[in-house]
Amino acid sequence: MDYYFVKSFTPEILLSVCILLKLVYNPFFYNSISKNFPLIEVEIFAQLSVILFLSIVLSFNLKNEFVQETFLFFNSSGIINLKILLFIVCFFITSLILNSFKVQKLNLSEYFTIFLLSLISLILLLSSFDMLTVYLLIEMQALCFYILAGFDRKSAFSTEAGLKYFISGSFISGIFLLGCVIIYGSLGTLNFNSLSLLLTFSLSSDLGFLNLIVLFGCFLITITFLFKLSAVPFHYWSPDVYEGSPLASTIIFSILPKISYFVLFIRWLSIVLPNMTVIQTFLISSGIITILVGSFLAIHQKRFKRLVIYSSIAQGGFLIAGTSVNTLESILALLFFIVIYIITSTLIWLQFTFFYSSSTKTNTFLNKSNSPVFLSALSNFFQTNKIWAVSFIIIFFSLAGLPPLSGFFSKILVLLSIIKTQLFSLNLLLILISAVSVFYYLKVIKTIFFELKISQLKQLSFQLGIGTLFFDLDCLIIALFLSLLIFLFLSPNLLLLLLEVPALSIAFF
Repeated sequence: MDYYFVKSFTPEILLSVCILLKLVYNPFFYNSISKNFPLIEVEIFAQLSVILFLSIVLSFNLKNEFVQETFLFFNSSGIINLKILLFIVCFFITSLILNSFKVQKLNLSEYFTIFLLSLISLILLLSSFDMLTVYLLIEMQALCFYILAGFDRKSAFSTEAGLKYFISGSFISGIFLLGCVIIYGSLGTLNFNSLSLLLTFSLSSDLGFLNLIVLFGCFLITITFLFKLSAVPFHYWSPDVYEGSPLASTIIFSILPKISYFVLFIRWLSIVLPNMTVIQTFLISSGIITILVGSFLAIHQKRFKRLVIYSSIAQGGFLIAGTSVNTLESILALLFFIVIYIITSTLIWLQFTFFYSSSTKTNTFLNKSNSPVFLSALSNFFQTNKIWAVSFIIIFFSLAGLPPLSGFFSKILVLLSIIKTQLFSLNLLLILISAVSVFYYLKVIKTIFFELKISQLKQLSFQLGIGTLFFDLDCLIIALFLSLLIFLFLSPNLLLLLLEVPALSIAFF
């Protein structure tokens, strides 16, 4: 194997070594009798931050100006940029994960090691060049997520979420493996480059049945990706799993996998779509139905966490409809959409964790650390903390795609890329269905600003000590990301230029 190719995976090698050291080093402390079995949450948070920071620095120092590939992996400057983005996202949400971990009183330090194992599998997925490595890495990531979903052993909901996730994930893994077997038996390879070349040529009429078999195999693999992205009708697992899981796990599930899975899905579609219009039609239908189901089910939700989950399903449907186009402009638009979605999702979970933490400490709304937060708990919150309430407007209006926020510009880019392929009916449907989502976002704003509960409001003013926000890491991240949502609408060219190289790497891998 070439030295420069191995060198391009230096961050992944560092991450693997650090995980092994954490597994060996940390148990000496929290299993130490002489040290009275100490809790080392702060030390683990420091370890995690240092590991992610070093990974980012190493990734920035890599100079990979050409595509390097083997039969299993490949690397390029665009893929390295995507890995840097994933590392940065992890770096920013570590504080969020630790705070939510403390709120629900989970003290097992193995959680963060499993989190790093899932991260390295997602990082390597970006460089996967063969269906064999894709399958192994998806399984590694899924096993980590099964454990994270059922990590709260005292909660029946967490145990149920982990079991549901395991059963549904095992079933879909079998479907993925069946699709790989069919394709390998028909074409004799699972390498992306070889599959792209073989599917370019149409088979003779005497081998027409082989076309159907290959189509069926590709369809099964496409279904697997739609399951991982919580697309309808394969979304049945996500609301129960995300809500039942510990808050820290829900944050990881809803943010981290988006980049890797969508990039891998687009790469797969660049092989399949040019010669299989049936899959393109299926993707358009799935995207529209996903937005419909996610939007209409979100309207009836009374729990804040479940509302956000159905909202993320609807946002994912917009992305899936955009992947059916498969042009360079659409890939760039989708990457921009994903970045804005990650910023907005991080803000939502920061606000949720901050509110959850304050409520559990003061017993204002929640009597237990695992109690659900209802939308009614935010009634007339504007009278308690005006700055915090206004930040909710920026977040939810950006999700709804209203100007002058970057969420509006991200949806416009996706719609423009679809218009260039002359799919005008798809564009019209996306605009009409997206208008439904504005309703439940406005419902949240209405609750925060106009629904009054006097007794609750008096209790808040005395008990909930957040009238003046203290300056800490969470508040700094909230301020930074809120500014980004406005800045990227006024000047999106900087982000588009940064995403141009990754888009080229995905389109012409």
